[in-house]
Amino acid sequence: MQTRYDAIVVGGGPPGTTAATLLARAGWHVAVIDKAVFPRRKVCGEFISATTWPLLRALGVAEPLLAIAGPPVHCVGLYAGDVSVHAELSAPTSAAVDCGRAIGREHLDTFLMQSAARAGAEIWQPWTLARLGIDEGGYACTVSARRTNQFRTLHAPLVIAAHRSWERGAMPTQALRQVLRAGDLLGFKAISRTSEWPLILCPG
Repeated sequence: MQTRYDAIVVGGGPPGTTAATLLARAGWHVAVIDKAVFPRRKVCGEFISATTWPLLRALGVAEPLLAIAGPPVHCVGLYAGDVSVHAELSAPTSAAVDCGRAIGREHLDTFLMQSAARAGAEIWQPWTLARLGIDEGGYACTVSARRTNQFRTLHAPLVIAAHRSWERGAMPTQALRQVLRAGDLLGFKAISRTSEWPLILCPG
């Protein structure tokens, strides 16, 4: 891999790989840095809204994702004890398949990273941004290989911060991690394969 690029994208999630794909298609020499190995499981972002499918189609990943997506979602419901409320989702686009669908992040992230690679982006994975500095041409990004403890310095006039903003790291966009407190919130995800939810029928 080379070390000089037109743009360096830090973070291989949907925002980073989308930016990398579009820039690479426009003729830019792009690098994508991500510390994880794909496919990876995540606990967030597993619902694709109707309005997102045209973008995924433009990126070339809609059809394979639709083949493994969950059933169309037309309504959402909120349950609180014996009370429930529901709302109809906005109408899909002109394509009949463009409804809200559930997609596992391990599939979404992997397909989008492959799209960026097909467009010509170079993938640095699993590499971590260890240091961000300034050089004559813009920025110098020192990256480290998580498995081999190697270090390389990549150069580009543009660096795109597409990483998780709450994580500690080398970029100014990454705040210092706060000391955990006993009252901090805890989030979790559960997948149920055998239970059933009440059927929601939207008006009309």
